Amino acid sequence: MSDNEKDNILNLEGDDLDAALMAAIEETEEEEQQARLKREEEHKERAEQARITAIENEKQKAKVDAIRAQINKANQRFFLVNEGSECDEAKGTASLRGSLFGQVKTGDTAFLYRDDGKVLPTKVIGVEVLNNSIYEPVGETRDKSVVLTIEVDYKKTGFTKENAAPKYAVLSSVNPPVADSKGNAPIENPALFALSLRYNSLKADKDYIRNFMQHTVNGRFVVPAHTSDEVGQDGKKKIQIVMLMDKSHGDRKIFPLFTDIRTVMLWKDLFKSANKPALISMRFPEVVKFIQKEGFDAAINPMGPVPTFLPNKLLMQIASNLGNGPIKKEVITDGSKIMIGPVQDNPESDAVRQALIKHCEGVGQINKAGLLYIKRNNRVSYFVIIDAPKEEAGTLFPGILAALKPHLNAVKTVDFSVLSETPFAVDYFSKKKWDYIRK
Repeated sequence: MSDNEKDNILNLEGDDLDAALMAAIEETEEEEQQARLKREEEHKERAEQARITAIENEKQKAKVDAIRAQINKANQRFFLVNEGSECDEAKGTASLRGSLFGQVKTGDTAFLYRDDGKVLPTKVIGVEVLNNSIYEPVGETRDKSVVLTIEVDYKKTGFTKENAAPKYAVLSSVNPPVADSKGNAPIENPALFALSLRYNSLKADKDYIRNFMQHTVNGRFVVPAHTSDEVGQDGKKKIQIVMLMDKSHGDRKIFPLFTDIRTVMLWKDLFKSANKPALISMRFPEVVKFIQKEGFDAAINPMGPVPTFLPNKLLMQIASNLGNGPIKKEVITDGSKIMIGPVQDNPESDAVRQALIKHCEGVGQINKAGLLYIKRNNRVSYFVIIDAPKEEAGTLFPGILAALKPHLNAVKTVDFSVLSETPFAVDYFSKKKWDYIRK
C-alpha cells in the first residue's frame, strides 16, 4: 500500500473509515497470504537446495573420509629405518633392527629401499619385539622397537652379507611408484618419509644425514598451489604456492613439501576454504628455484606425523652438495632378467657420450667413465659406470645427470653405478674401450 493510500484512509470518518479499514484489512490479509505462499515456495526451494547441498557435502565428506581411512589403515603401511643388521648368506636372510612405525606381521610383502637407489622386493619372515632388553619373536606387532628378518636371494641379486642391508636403508610395505599406461605415477617417497620420522633422533649422524639428503634431492613432492591467469615467459600459467607462516620468527614463510597425498590430507584447514588449492607435483630442483629466489625455509610433512623443518641454509647445502638434478632412483633388484650392452651409435648417443666426456674432464674424482645401455622390463636407459670412490657417488651422479639431461630425447632416463659396485664391468672394460680415461 502506497503512502498516498495511507493518507486517504487517515482522512476518512465514520462508516467510510470502517469500510476503508475493513478493505485495508482484507487487502493486507490477501497480501500476507500471497507473501506466505511466496515464502513457502522460497522455503521449499531453499530446502531442496539445502538437500542437494547436503548430498554433495556428504559425497565430498565420504571421499575425504575414504582417504583418511586409507591413511589410518596402518596395517597396510609400515616403515623401519635400519639402524643395525645381521645378514646370513647361507640362510638367505637379513635381520634389520630399528623403531617400527605402523603394523607388521610375518608374511607381509616389503621393499628394502637401499642407500644406492636400488629397491629389493622381499618378504618379512620374522618379527621380534624388544622386551626387557631381549628381542622375542612374535607373529605381529606395531610401533615397537623390533628386529625384522627378510628374505634375500644373494645369488640372484649379487649382494653380499656386507652390503645387502646398508645402515639407514628403509624397509617398508609401500610399493615403489610405478607409472601407468599414460606415464603417470603416484607420488610416494617411502624412504624419505621413514627417514623424516627419525630425523630429530638421528640428525647428528653424518651417514644418516647423507642418506636423508640423497632422498630429499631425488624427492618428488606434493605441493598445494593456486594457479594464476598470468602467463610466464614459458607460456604456462604462473602458480602461487600455499605457504605456511612461522609466527615465532616474524611471519617467516615456510615452503611445505608433502611426501604423499596422505600427509597432505592431515592439513585439514587447507580444504575448508572456498578457494581450495590444487595439488601439484614438484621435484626438488624446482623447489630450489623458489627457495633460492625468496630465501624461504621449508618443511617436510609440516602437519605430521613428524614435521621436519629444513632451514634455508641446510636446503642450500643440500642443493650445492648433491646438485640440482634428480638421479634415476628406485631400480628394482629382484633377480629379473636384464640386458646390458654397448650403446647403438646415433646422433643422440653421440651427444650424450660427448657430454659425459666433457663433464668428466672437469671432475678430478672420476678416473674412468663408460656409457652403456640397460634394458629392464622393456624399459631402456643409458647406463653410466664410473671409476670413482664409492663414498663420493652421491655427489658425482647428479652432476653427470645434469650434463647429460639436455641431450636426452629418445632415451629419457639414466642409471648409474660405480665400478667397485659393478663386478661385470671390470671384465667388460678389459675388452672394450672406456669412453673416458683421466690423463
